[in-house]
Amino acid sequence: MRQEWKSLIRKVVYFVIIAALLVPLAMISRPATNKSPGGMLAQLRQQHQLAQANLGEIDPASETIRLASLGMTGIAANILWEKANHYKLVEDWTSFKTTLDQITRVQPNFAAVWRFQAWNLSYNVSAEFDDYKDRYYWVKQGIEYIQRGTLFNRDHPKLLWDVGWFICQKIGRADERKQFRRLFKNDEDFHGARARTEDFDNWLVGKEWFLRAQEAVARGSSLRGMSPLIFYADAPMSQINYSANLNEDGRFGEFAKAAWAQSAEEWLAYGNMNTPTSYGFDIRLNEREALEEQAQELRDKLEALAPGLRQRLIDQKRATLTAAQREALDLPVSERVGDQHIRASEAREITEVTHREVAGHIEGEDGIQALRIANQLEDIEESARVTQRYRDIVNFDYWRARCLMERTDDALLARELVHEGAEKRASGDPNGAKESYAEGLKYWKKVLDEFPSMLDDRTTGEDLSKVIEQYREILDQVEEPFPEDFPLQNVIDRYPPKPY
Repeated sequence: MRQEWKSLIRKVVYFVIIAALLVPLAMISRPATNKSPGGMLAQLRQQHQLAQANLGEIDPASETIRLASLGMTGIAANILWEKANHYKLVEDWTSFKTTLDQITRVQPNFAAVWRFQAWNLSYNVSAEFDDYKDRYYWVKQGIEYIQRGTLFNRDHPKLLWDVGWFICQKIGRADERKQFRRLFKNDEDFHGARARTEDFDNWLVGKEWFLRAQEAVARGSSLRGMSPLIFYADAPMSQINYSANLNEDGRFGEFAKAAWAQSAEEWLAYGNMNTPTSYGFDIRLNEREALEEQAQELRDKLEALAPGLRQRLIDQKRATLTAAQREALDLPVSERVGDQHIRASEAREITEVTHREVAGHIEGEDGIQALRIANQLEDIEESARVTQRYRDIVNFDYWRARCLMERTDDALLARELVHEGAEKRASGDPNGAKESYAEGLKYWKKVLDEFPSMLDDRTTGEDLSKVIEQYREILDQVEEPFPEDFPLQNVIDRYPPKPY
């Protein structure tokens, strides 16, 4: 009996404690209303923008499922994910898609679900079909899937960026891109009530999503591990790809010229942006040339304070080299063999004279000025080196030159004439094709004379080599010899034709 009383008292105490804890829990959990900011949790959600209304749209069905799962949404999502994988393996695409929808209702704010499964639809499922129209359908399903994800995660840069990437790359880079781009332009269901304009092009639609991702970052969203250099390059690159595809679509003249002019403008604006680096300072891609000029001016000032000093210091260090190191250093790179590459590297390191070393050997007031110049010079040279490294990552120099080249009248005519020649060749008019190709290649000669750096790009060189080979085949058709004084022989020498 005594034991029963103790048990009853213990239960009453537990009940009183639980009831007492419910009071502060209810207070801190009070929802916000029009007249009250709510409890502490509601205020924290508002402060950190974590409420569903802040993250995106509220789906009543999703909220109901989450309440019904009693907080076990993670377990429910895992079960559904396994079901989705099963349906994918047995190629039950209807059930697969339905299960994906259920997953996102359980966890609408888990961006990884949207991203992974959209990739599944556009890249993996679409590849299971032979007909390009079926493949396009599933590519579009993936795009629409991740678009729905942006409704529930409106300021998530990666999701917004992914929509742009899928539209640009999966439609514009696929093997069946000609068919995909055509289907996309005529897809009334996808574009909805949007007015029919040139903006139906997949590259321009993708560009809009990249810009939306940038706007989300401007509002305070984190890039979440994405490189700012790449992230901000995507929108202008989409404009460039749009301009380049106009030629494939047979669009030339003033329309193409205006598109390339806009590409150049957007690429220039991208180059003028402050870009964070992993070196702890920001750069602007367009400023590398200006940095080189500043550096050269400072070098001249430093050398003027002690003419010949740097060379004397180099000579002193050179005297400490071994005979093997000195011999390797004096050899041209192309003539070095075996260990001579290592010896030359060692010699360069030994004989290097820094700006601060030069300044350290200058005495008096000139020495103070020299040290100040040396410090400034090394900082500027470092900025110039980093800027060039980052330019190389996005192939900045090439695309800047390409934009300037493509909008010239000579480049526009060169591409239009070659395109015209290809059409005449396909229609069975070899003589007409020969004239168009010959004229177009003359203009290409003028273009490369004005923009010689374009020949350094392998893609441009190999594409032009294919055109030359097509011209050679047409000459064989009409039984004419290939000209000995061909104006683009340098292209042939550098990029020998390949079978295609």
